[in-house]
Amino acid sequence: MKLTPKQRAELRMKFGGRCAYCGCELPEKGWHADHVEAVFREWDFGPRRADGTRRTVATGEHRRPEHEVLENLFPACAPCNLFKATFPLETFREQIAEQAERARQYSVNFRTAERFRQIQVTASPIVFWFERYQQQEGAA
Repeated sequence: MKLTPKQRAELRMKFGGRCAYCGCELPEKGWHADHVEAVFREWDFGPRRADGTRRTVATGEHRRPEHEVLENLFPACAPCNLFKATFPLETFREQIAEQAERARQYSVNFRTAERFRQIQVTASPIVFWFERYQQQEGAA
């Protein structure tokens, strides 16, 4: 879906000019319009090359065209949108909650920082910015 400049500006302000997920302030340019429910784009896969790779090209078609609507878009910073990928919201929430343990398992830097009390992992629930924002707006 190609947004008009007006639609894009309105989407950016949907949650106070912040990423719907982490709440960081969104710049004028460089943020993403995330499909909350994925549209799953179709791809054409070309023939295998001699090196085993294939050229892939997006066809522009969607497996879930009903999700290609303005109401299904949230403003997101690039890191949140890229990490969310096609996850439903609850799976995205679960994946975020697992990040500290993944870092502990695979990063000596994380374990060192934790050992020297430079970071502290908390077991707090993952609450998205849009949930806080909507709660604040409802209370006002």
